[in-house]
Amino acid sequence: MADHFIALNRGVQGFKQNDFITGTASSAGAGIELRILDGAGWNKKDALNALNAFRLFIETAPWVAAAGVDLKL
Repeated sequence: MADHFIALNRGVQGFKQNDFITGTASSAGAGIELRILDGAGWNKKDALNALNAFRLFIETAPWVAAAGVDLKL
C-alpha cells in the first residue's frame, strides 16, 4: 500500500487545483500536508471527518501547546 500526499504551500488558498502539490512522496517544501494511506478502506467521509478533527485540534490552544506544535495562535 502506498501513501498519497496532498500539500498546500503558504500564500495560496486552495481555490485552484494547481495550488496543491500531490504525489506518493512527501514534499520537502510544503509547510502543511495530508497523508492518506491507500488500500486501507478510507473514504471521502473519513477524510472530511479527519480534517474537521484537525481543525478543532488547531483551534484548541492548550492541545497544540501540549503537543509541542509551533503554531502562533
